[in-house]
Amino acid sequence: METMAPLHHALPPLEVYFTAEDFENLGMTPWFSYSVTLPERPIPSASNRPPLETERLIIRPFTMNDLDAFHELRKRPDIQNHSTARGRATKDKDETERQLHSLVQDDQSHWWFGAFLKSTNELIGEGGLPDVLAMSSSISGWPEAEFLIKPEFCRQGYGTELWKAVMDSWWDLPRERRRHQLVPVVAPGKEPGDKMGECVVFQWEAGNEAAKNFFAKVLSQAPVAAQGGCESIDTRDGKEGTLITWAGTIICNPRPMPEDEDSD
Repeated sequence: METMAPLHHALPPLEVYFTAEDFENLGMTPWFSYSVTLPERPIPSASNRPPLETERLIIRPFTMNDLDAFHELRKRPDIQNHSTARGRATKDKDETERQLHSLVQDDQSHWWFGAFLKSTNELIGEGGLPDVLAMSSSISGWPEAEFLIKPEFCRQGYGTELWKAVMDSWWDLPRERRRHQLVPVVAPGKEPGDKMGECVVFQWEAGNEAAKNFFAKVLSQAPVAAQGGCESIDTRDGKEGTLITWAGTIICNPRPMPEDEDSD
């Protein structure tokens, strides 16, 4: 069976933009349950995730032994201020340790990895899908992904290596079909209960040119379902109540489940 990817390339992606008022009204819109594919639950625990190897990187789940290197990454505002999940650097090593402990203990709620140089074992970045269980912060209902690289290693292809390895591993997970709630605006022409193609969201703050250019590059051949942006009220720690403008792209699973394996 042909994949759906060519179809999504042929159809123009949905263009979406919401002002703050639109977004507030959207928050009062009922979400509907659709029939979608997502990774089988529970997803593999960190101990059952083999390291991902690229030309220059070892990409693996974090352990508590990574605390010092993890703190060097999480304490830097020039990296963490761009995190869509956190939006700021950690205040001290104790806070970093709590974040690391959460990643290690709740390993089946995320698909998150550290990027380590093969040559020196230096931790130069992190990325993946930080919430694949509750997806409580998702604007659309689809899981969201983000990738962060130390600035001194940007524009050298490391981010692309990390992105490709992590996303390939995500799409390679065994799938199951189940009911899943989405905001109706990302399901145009669909009725509750209809089948929907599986998606992932890549989002960044409008004005973050580095993220915009990075995702324009790595998603250039991806099957795009929707793109656009929205104004909303920030809920991240230390930024609560401020108006923020997000930009983003929603892409479809480039390797959808074959029809003979796909049933409600």
